[in-house]
Amino acid sequence: MSARKNKQRFVLDTFAVLTYLKEEPGWQRVRDLLWDAFKRETAVFLNFVNLGELYYIVYREYGALTADKALAMIKLWPLQFVSVREDIAIVAGRMKAENRIAYADAYVAATALIKKAAVVTGDREFQALEEIMDINWLPRNR
Repeated sequence: MSARKNKQRFVLDTFAVLTYLKEEPGWQRVRDLLWDAFKRETAVFLNFVNLGELYYIVYREYGALTADKALAMIKLWPLQFVSVREDIAIVAGRMKAENRIAYADAYVAATALIKKAAVVTGDREFQALEEIMDINWLPRNR
């Protein structure tokens, strides 16, 4: 098998991105994943719904200028941005209906299922999904 077929795949949730941006416990794990993605050793995904969630959180905490700067920086990262397609929207809707998770988290889960990727998070809401997907846990720091 080629290395490409064995490439690990990860979906970052908002928790993981904020952990990296704020250099909170576990930020090095996200840095390492981004570095591996830059070297094309892994694939790292971020759904546009979660990019919007990240933007509003940074905006609310630090203002528009900081949110715009964070967005510009993230868009330079070696991420594969995932658009909201019908299949992802339907799976996210099912995830939300069947589990006690936030709607944006349902998009992380749907993206992970469709992309056959592990979720990188410290958000304990994902504990409800451990039986159906791989979760790479970051330390809980907030």
